[in-house]
Amino acid sequence: MGMRETEGSLRAYFIVGGLIALVMGLRDISTATKLGSMLDELPVSWKLAIWFPILGRMGLGIAYILAGIQLKSALQTGAGWIQNLLLVGIGILVIDTILVASVLGSDLGRRDIISSCIGLAITAYLLANLRRLAAEAMAKNPPARVA
Repeated sequence: MGMRETEGSLRAYFIVGGLIALVMGLRDISTATKLGSMLDELPVSWKLAIWFPILGRMGLGIAYILAGIQLKSALQTGAGWIQNLLLVGIGILVIDTILVASVLGSDLGRRDIISSCIGLAITAYLLANLRRLAAEAMAKNPPARVA
């Protein structure tokens, strides 16, 4: 039997993970903008391989923080929007992995590829636990039926 997250631990994952993603994204933007005109000379595929992971990480970071804040109320209604957010996160991580691997290769993009693969595993784990907690919350407090 695997680990079973609680509402509190899941909230912590979302908020802490979101903050880490946001800080890493800001750090990466700072690094990328220091390249200045060198970035302008790169092919579009390289620009995508640099900017897509950064912007995706920052967007997901902000959304994960919001998900953590609103988790309790979202669980009562099935947490559909948070489940969709995690599915979008999986999509972004898959695109990120493919983009970085195909453009930068496994040597230059190794860190991003490994990071994305770890992110995929964590996101799938969060999704499974979110679905379980939402089902439990809805079983305790079924939605009112309108006649």
